[in-house]
Amino acid sequence: MDEWSNQTTAMSYYSNMTNRKRKSSSSWPASSLSSSSSAAVKLSFLPLRPSTLSILTRRGFHTCSDVFASKTNGGISNFAAELDVDPMEAAGIHCEVESAVRTYYGDHNLEYNDSCSNTIRTMGPQTAASILSLQYSQSYGLKSRPIITFAQAVDSLLGGGIQPKEVTEIVGSPGVGKTQLAMQLCVDAHLPIAFGGVGGESIYIDTEGSFSPERCWDMAKALCDHLQGSVRRSNGKKELPEEFSVESILDSINVFRVLDETSQSCTIQSLSDFIETKKEKGHCVKLVVIDSIAFHYRCSSHDYKSRTKSLAKIASLLADIAAKYDIAVVVINQMTMKIQGSSSGTVVSGNGGGDFVLEQQQQQQQNQSMEENLMESGSGSGSSSLVPALGESWAHAMTTRLLLTFPSDSNSSSKRRLCKLVKSPHKPEGTAIFTITEFGIRGDLSTFK
Repeated sequence: MDEWSNQTTAMSYYSNMTNRKRKSSSSWPASSLSSSSSAAVKLSFLPLRPSTLSILTRRGFHTCSDVFASKTNGGISNFAAELDVDPMEAAGIHCEVESAVRTYYGDHNLEYNDSCSNTIRTMGPQTAASILSLQYSQSYGLKSRPIITFAQAVDSLLGGGIQPKEVTEIVGSPGVGKTQLAMQLCVDAHLPIAFGGVGGESIYIDTEGSFSPERCWDMAKALCDHLQGSVRRSNGKKELPEEFSVESILDSINVFRVLDETSQSCTIQSLSDFIETKKEKGHCVKLVVIDSIAFHYRCSSHDYKSRTKSLAKIASLLADIAAKYDIAVVVINQMTMKIQGSSSGTVVSGNGGGDFVLEQQQQQQQNQSMEENLMESGSGSGSSSLVPALGESWAHAMTTRLLLTFPSDSNSSSKRRLCKLVKSPHKPEGTAIFTITEFGIRGDLSTFK
């Protein structure tokens, strides 16, 4: 595969939906590591898994240049053919080699040359103080900024918003607003730094066909109006960048439509390449959204063991991407009905694009049941409960987990929602109220409940 045939920006997506003719193309990004720059690096020197090293050496791959040249000459399909594996596994192996090279020689400060093959760099431990200092930006002297949700209570609950360098999972039943929140985050990721944002781009991997460019347009228009009002109230102290507009916000959202499990995995495997290409062009990606991670696994032919292994690789890769590029990764997950004593369940899913208009009375009942049962350990024989899909192994791989539910006292026409922080390494559990409005995600008079 040589081109990103399923990638487009939200702006071009919106234009197509409104019958505006606008051509958009994007080349499959080449690897950021050239074969010539790492020709002398032996694979045996890299921190590769024994199984990966065995596959490569058995097929005659002994240096990094062998691996990179194979993909350069014929794409990932050529590399897969030479390894005699399927393309998805080949993409994973290629990504592992690239990651190992970067880890071995450092991300930015060292060049790949002939002397690299003669010296093995020992990766020593880091102190807690040194790790903490790396979290602060040299440009601003501040910790890397989170991406705000535009709901003050939710932002306070999360310590300022969706945190960078972390994988945040958002779970909930259909109609509760998961996709709404995901699209709002993509819009907010382009908020200028001068106004408390991160001023970056976002990547939206759409597995369900739920991405709505019209809804993003509404959210982007509301954001522009809000900032223009802020500028007027500042009496000249604040100034909005000239290029900041509804169109620029939508152009900053890069949408990938994936239609099956294989294309989903390959897209995720190639995220590093795409982010590097954007970086070379002066565009900084600050957010990656996958909506949803579980959708294609519902009809997967893989057995439980294979699925768990595949998900573990994806979770590890997403965590590496978040840490390396200082970005926030948000994963939308569905709910599944789990019968106690059973390792599988029936996925409760919905078209995220209809989150805003689904009938809510039935969803409230599901969410109330889910909230009661999610944290319980199922002691009753034959009992069942709604739990996040993909199992406990996936749950352990997530840095932060948010559970979206309906308030128990709200009526069927209510737009209020509850955001419950179920898991976090640095914040206590808690619940915040937010509202889904015509302008997007907004706060509520209440803060914590």
